[in-house]
Amino acid sequence: MKLYKTALLAFLLSFSSCQGFLEEEYLSGINSSSIDNSEEAFETLINASYVTLRAWYAKENVWDLTEIGTDLYTYGLDNRATGFALYSTFTNAEEQTRVGAVWREFYKGLNTCNLVLDRIDNVPYADLALRDQRKGEVKFLRAHYLWLITEIWGGVHFKTEPTEVAEREANRTDVSVFYGQIFQDLTDARAVLPAAWPSSQYGRVTAAACEAMLARAHLYRENYDSAAFYANRVIENYSFELEDDWKKLFAIDNIQNKETVWAVNYSDDLIYTKSGLTDPNGNPYNTAGLIQREGGNQGHVMYEIRYENLGWGMIRDKENGRGFQRYMPTKFLIDLYEAEIDERFYGSFKNVWYSNNATARPRWRGDSIYIDGVGKAIPDSLKLQYMFELGDTAIYFSKTPVPESQKARSAPGDIRAFHPTKGYVIIDINDMYLPNGAPNDAVINRQFYFPITRRFEDSTRLDLTTTTTKRDAIVFRISEMYLIAAEAEFLSGNTAAAVEKINILRAARSVEGREADMEIAAADLSVDFILDERGRELVTEYQRFFDLKRTGKLIERVKAHNPDAAPFIEDYHALRFIPQNQLDAMSNSEGYQNPGYGK
Repeated sequence: MKLYKTALLAFLLSFSSCQGFLEEEYLSGINSSSIDNSEEAFETLINASYVTLRAWYAKENVWDLTEIGTDLYTYGLDNRATGFALYSTFTNAEEQTRVGAVWREFYKGLNTCNLVLDRIDNVPYADLALRDQRKGEVKFLRAHYLWLITEIWGGVHFKTEPTEVAEREANRTDVSVFYGQIFQDLTDARAVLPAAWPSSQYGRVTAAACEAMLARAHLYRENYDSAAFYANRVIENYSFELEDDWKKLFAIDNIQNKETVWAVNYSDDLIYTKSGLTDPNGNPYNTAGLIQREGGNQGHVMYEIRYENLGWGMIRDKENGRGFQRYMPTKFLIDLYEAEIDERFYGSFKNVWYSNNATARPRWRGDSIYIDGVGKAIPDSLKLQYMFELGDTAIYFSKTPVPESQKARSAPGDIRAFHPTKGYVIIDINDMYLPNGAPNDAVINRQFYFPITRRFEDSTRLDLTTTTTKRDAIVFRISEMYLIAAEAEFLSGNTAAAVEKINILRAARSVEGREADMEIAAADLSVDFILDERGRELVTEYQRFFDLKRTGKLIERVKAHNPDAAPFIEDYHALRFIPQNQLDAMSNSEGYQNPGYGK
């Protein structure tokens, strides 16, 4: 295997303080032999240790590997790598390219961290306390890269020394060794990092982020007492709070909110999000299979639909978004929410579009409409009424069935229904899904129409075509700490403490006045309930695949709740395949592929 020497040995990234410290511009003429001659030069390398995070968080590949193919999401009409959703076609060039890109990025990020930690004690820092803090930041980052590598691929290549020449022999190292290093690095980092940085340094790792990562990592390793300890420390010893308004939590004008423990920060400045710059070999500063790692959050296009093709009365605009239709929610996810009492449903899903095209009218096939299969002539006065005004309802998705008597169609058996007097399109849960939960392809044209997540909306971006935004990618929120503490306490036998934590979270997520209805009792609690609650709270936040496999529920819940993936998923899919281009570069590749993928 060729472990790619980081490109930062040839050129480095410097960062200014526009929105946060992680703002990029390119420098040249700095090499690995001179980088530790000055504090200023070395700071660029430390900042560069963060950059690989931007190749993962809030990018298309992260959702392909953590959300689709689970119990919560399947693929949308324009998904570009359906092998991840269906656990198939792993020899397909698209899937191979994507996994190969993620592999290379993580090992490049790991190597950058190893280089920093190898050199930092020789750097002439004026402030030794700052040097120790920088060392702590990079230890956290190394732990994070190791965690991602081992959770995705298992016990693969492990190294904590920098690689400055190509290596072609890979080791196989047990997952326990990965986690031993993860715990050590996080513990070391926690001891030296501050509780918070100045606002100009937003995005740097803090002691709270270390404790949040320790809580998550201990939960994954079933160290429940330690998981609860660190989760409770984050809850009790810092200033994080649960937002009482779910919509506010994801508002674009509230990016740095009181729930965020740590985030990968982005910018809306095109200098940093669409630079078009190249590396010393003339290649775009990208890795094949990834979309600009210097770019911003892509969620607003990945989860959007082509509403302009569905709703007469709608045209594409910046406010409603540019839909790529990559991911479709499962019926199970829609059904998880009790919308009457839980504000997370309507706060999470957009189910109504309002007309932005005042000249539109429904596209009739004749002069009649059909309600319950009975044709009725359309009077001229009603035809005029169907003309849309700006702000009229144009599309309505219903979480529950809508009686046929409340729908009209332009021909008998027409798959498109609309309101009989207002003319807007109506799609209900039975239009979207069959009784078994499979997407209702006959009605919705293969997952074309469905409610979309509101968590990535950004009407402040430059224009309709902008595919990245300034929205930060939240990696840890305080709500996850409540969920970790609850799960750890429950699995340790402390059910009362677990129920208390769950009820604090659910009270904050309740519709106003329905707090009591959101409370659960000890008898309600189970691993499945906790997974359901994590789904309601953390969906799209880069963890679902990991949650299902760590709890031993991946096969069970995919088979039960994702009819697209159910026929194909097998036990070995809990680990991803090692990309073929890495195997081809190895001198000891025989038998190195993860089990199951060689058949």
